[in-house]
Amino acid sequence: MRPIRNSIEFVPVCAALALGVLSAGGRAAEVEAINPQTPWRAYLMHGGLPTRQDGTLKIRQRHRAEPFDPADFDAVKDKFSPPPPADWIKPDFDASCWPRYHRDDLADFLGDYGPTVSSGAGPVLLCLRTGFGVADPRRATDLKVTVTCLGGGVVYVNGQEVGRAFMPKGAMHLLTPAEDYPIQAYTTDDGKTPLPGLSLTEKPDAKWLSRYERRVRTFTVGVPPGVLVKGRNVLAVELHAAPLAGPLDRRRAWGHLGFHDVKVTGGQGVIAYADALRGPRVWSAATVDQVAESIPEKSLIKRSWFWCLVWSRAMPIKGVHVGNPFDPLLPVKLAAPRNGVSSGQVVLSDPAGLRGVTAAVGKLVGPGQAVLPADAVRIRFAAQHEGVHYCDALMDAPPDGAATVPVWLIVQVPKRQAPGWYAGPLILRAGGKEFTVPVRVLVTGLTLPDAKDLTATISLVHSPETLAIHYDVEPWSDAHFKLMDRSLKLMGQVGNDVCYVPVILGGAKGSAKSSVRSSARIEWRMPMIRWVRTDAGLAAEFSLLEKYLDAYLKHCAPPKALSLYIWEPACAKEIADAYEGRRIPSRAHTPKAPLRVVVWDPKAKTTSEIDAPLIGEPGGEEFWKTMLEGVRRIVKERGWPERIIMLGLGGDIRPGQKTGELMRRWAPYARWNLLSHFSGDPRPQDGKLIATGGLEIGLKEWPWMAFGGAYPAQYYEKRAEEPLDFIELPTARWHWQEYCPPLIFRTIPLQWGRVGRVGLDFWLPRGKGPSNASFFSNMNKITVAGPDGAVPTVRFQMFREAVQDFEVRMAVIRACAKLPDEQRRPYRALLDELGRRIALGNYLSQNELAYDWPAYVVRVQLAAAELAGAKTDAAWANPPK
Repeated sequence: MRPIRNSIEFVPVCAALALGVLSAGGRAAEVEAINPQTPWRAYLMHGGLPTRQDGTLKIRQRHRAEPFDPADFDAVKDKFSPPPPADWIKPDFDASCWPRYHRDDLADFLGDYGPTVSSGAGPVLLCLRTGFGVADPRRATDLKVTVTCLGGGVVYVNGQEVGRAFMPKGAMHLLTPAEDYPIQAYTTDDGKTPLPGLSLTEKPDAKWLSRYERRVRTFTVGVPPGVLVKGRNVLAVELHAAPLAGPLDRRRAWGHLGFHDVKVTGGQGVIAYADALRGPRVWSAATVDQVAESIPEKSLIKRSWFWCLVWSRAMPIKGVHVGNPFDPLLPVKLAAPRNGVSSGQVVLSDPAGLRGVTAAVGKLVGPGQAVLPADAVRIRFAAQHEGVHYCDALMDAPPDGAATVPVWLIVQVPKRQAPGWYAGPLILRAGGKEFTVPVRVLVTGLTLPDAKDLTATISLVHSPETLAIHYDVEPWSDAHFKLMDRSLKLMGQVGNDVCYVPVILGGAKGSAKSSVRSSARIEWRMPMIRWVRTDAGLAAEFSLLEKYLDAYLKHCAPPKALSLYIWEPACAKEIADAYEGRRIPSRAHTPKAPLRVVVWDPKAKTTSEIDAPLIGEPGGEEFWKTMLEGVRRIVKERGWPERIIMLGLGGDIRPGQKTGELMRRWAPYARWNLLSHFSGDPRPQDGKLIATGGLEIGLKEWPWMAFGGAYPAQYYEKRAEEPLDFIELPTARWHWQEYCPPLIFRTIPLQWGRVGRVGLDFWLPRGKGPSNASFFSNMNKITVAGPDGAVPTVRFQMFREAVQDFEVRMAVIRACAKLPDEQRRPYRALLDELGRRIALGNYLSQNELAYDWPAYVVRVQLAAAELAGAKTDAAWANPPK
């Protein structure tokens, strides 16, 4: 921690006297009642920044400031994010839906010398809660709370104010501003020139360091013993933004609300936080919490180079390592429709390492003594693995000796299960101790279709080659297909819709231009279509494709897109170019590498690689048309529409005019799969999209970024009335990475209902095997390699439930289509509430959780059940005792 130059101390008289007595008689050693590992519940409010102009308090809204009275504040009218509940400082307030942060996470987002803010909005109020322990309140006479922050703050213990600093005296309101900063905190030595703005990675110039440090304030308050109780005590810290009262760097304005640290220390009568953590114990966690076995030392924020991630839900945080031993243990609450899935977790921990971990669920009994079948509940244990900073791999057995082991319950509700609450125990054992955790499952009534028939359009990309390399099995052998069966089963659980079929050897060296935007390939080296030598010449051979499709159909519905990988920009002599308004339908290009395919020798059971004729070159028509006709035959024999056949793969650099014309003649039923920005392409007409190059698009994959939240309900109503004649799959490339928090995986499929280019099992390091990644997609794997195939992760489970949530939303929209417009409005408002909250969820990742995310999901499920005539009187807020 940097030296603090701006410090004051407030200690109530009674505590000060007690301190003097203790000092004179030999003061007890200082005890940390909380420490840097203590998790904080946080609620952030943001909106227009308070500004002091000519002595008048104003609120800056975008690029103008308007007079403002904190006593006459209205969050909706004044365009602020919602305020915290009025009773949030009370010790019995349920803050379990507030996101939970490690101290370093808060300091990463809101620390240093002021978080970067826009000219119009920023953080204005930060509410923090945590717990600490007191063994004997009568002896805890020297307890102190030290706060280091930007702005000013008020400290409450057990609902009572124990001190404030850099704040006005008397009555306060939510947006009462903190004390103004002096001009030295804004300017260089001349008192006029603004100090340079600092990005996350920038350090201040040493000659002005003391001026930056004037922004950081520290204060200490004493806690009177009469405020304390034996056992759990609740600490609440309310940090207020100071008004902007000086010149700011136009490039990077600094926020006047920030967090550095809070310390709670005392002597006798205080329970040391580290002591309370010892031994096996159990604590509560939400499914979207990042529960970590080990906390990284360095900030995770700086892993991303793209600035927008800093203020989005995609930003990783260090997460929670130990839980708070003074927080109450909550029941594991789940809710799911019939034929739906839901999950919950509770966490075991012991700093010395957990041994002998077991978990078992007792009978879950519901309405009329109905019982959830035992096989409907699966227990998994989350383990931390390389590449993800929290416990992510959902294993069948607990990791022995781990200090933190999240225990997951995954419930698959039968189709005919009676709606209502089901209650039973979860019995945990660890380190010779036994714990009982209540489990409550709410079956909400709506019956979902099977995963194969879900409405969402999902494209998981599977890597047979990775499995063959990782497990060292013969490609396309029975052992290989057994491994693939695990991956395909997981794809089926999310209702996968796109099946990629490699034909050429993908990942050819070289590219059509130096820009990474031309790279839309997948690095496949094991084609599913091969050629064999016959007396008449080369003939396409489809046995692998047929066998793979049989394996695919065991778990997935017939694909909506069968994407044949037959084109590579590095190998083409003619390309089109479309980006940022540029439309070049055709131009000559010099190939960087030959186009290669695989030849199979059935007798020798060996393969070899050969150069294939390019489309448009001599021999090209016979070579490619006969292969496409073979695929068409397979599709028609299986009863599938031939329009599912897609040709790919192009990006901003894609096949040109001549290639498009030839393919329309050879395979008029086939359309193109492009992974592109589509910023240089014309808009769809009559539901069809004809891209630059004259290519009719069947599968549009593109890196859309939804900063504004979910699509409104009326968008889906319109799509039902005016459907598109092609599949549109955003890749969300900046919204999620492999290290992003579970919340991202829980919300993106729900927001959009369609997601493309998500790698399922590309586990091998880049350069060591195939990769799904490109400039358009950063998700290579949402499974881990288990002993005998792919193992799901927390991220996968959240993705799976999000796809289900979208189905519930669509059930509401379809039911509302039969209602008069007036009756639709409450349901539209319910669905659109999510988008509004996500749009407000900036500055701290997970911010929208603070409005009780699980309760919102249940509200939508119950609305869908009511519209389907399956209403239940059970309420999320009132589970059985």
